[in-house]
Amino acid sequence: MAFDLTTIGIVCADVMVRPIDALPERGKLALVPHFELHMGGLAAVTATVFSQLGGEAAFIGAVGADGFGDHIINSLTWQQVNIDRVRRTADFNTSATVALISDDGERTFLHHVGANGTVSEDDVDAEILHETSILHWGGPGVTPGLDGEPIGRVMERARAAGVTTSMDTCYDGSGLWFPRIEYALPHLDIAMMSIEEARLYTGKDTPEAISAFLRSFGVETVMIKLGGDGVFVQNSAAAHRIPAHKVEVVDSTGAGDAACGGFLYGHGQGWDLETCGRLANAVGGLTVQVFGGAEGVNSLDETLAFMDGA
Repeated sequence: MAFDLTTIGIVCADVMVRPIDALPERGKLALVPHFELHMGGLAAVTATVFSQLGGEAAFIGAVGADGFGDHIINSLTWQQVNIDRVRRTADFNTSATVALISDDGERTFLHHVGANGTVSEDDVDAEILHETSILHWGGPGVTPGLDGEPIGRVMERARAAGVTTSMDTCYDGSGLWFPRIEYALPHLDIAMMSIEEARLYTGKDTPEAISAFLRSFGVETVMIKLGGDGVFVQNSAAAHRIPAHKVEVVDSTGAGDAACGGFLYGHGQGWDLETCGRLANAVGGLTVQVFGGAEGVNSLDETLAFMDGA
């Protein structure tokens, strides 16, 4: 296989502002100490972290012919993520998010779908399905060209090609929720969600009930991201709650997306469920200590040392 992991879905330019605990009055100006531009997006961050841990990763998506697009292309290239299947379009701007981060690390978002809205099942050709070990979809809710039946067909074709299939969900601002993912579920090996999103997508409350719901469709492995409480992981053989690392939270943006990269890296190495969950948890713990979702992980050795408390 040419790639251990290929991700498809969201990439965006993240404009991050901190601390924002209140907005200025309408028409007024407020000064902020931190204002930064980072690469973000569920699929792109997962691929980047996977690459930083030592895996071969590729990203499928679309960006505009603009400065934000240049920034994303440069970031992915620098992180050694393959961009051969990233389309550039002059018809849409690059997807972008303004992240307003409070003093305690909580985030509020303003999102422009942009070029991400043009990504479709046609972007996943037979060649890539024979070149990758894992296909990961990051972004139901803001990938309208994939949501629903199209992603079901993509995942069915991937499974038929012997590819491990995976999904990480995004907040659905339109409130549709479950119909965006239901056609993918019967063809998924791994489903990953934050607890807040999982409750809305599934209608269930606890990690155990959410996992049971997802696994009733045939999903083998589930990871529920619990924020400051760590992660819950389950498959047919075991279930584990893994507590979060106690660290100073600077910015939680992208930590869940990064954790998915950690979990998938461990899964690709054939590690047991608990170790995969612990690696995901460690990646999340590193990520929240810095700005941006893709900058907290530097190497597998450093991440394993953090995971083991060294």
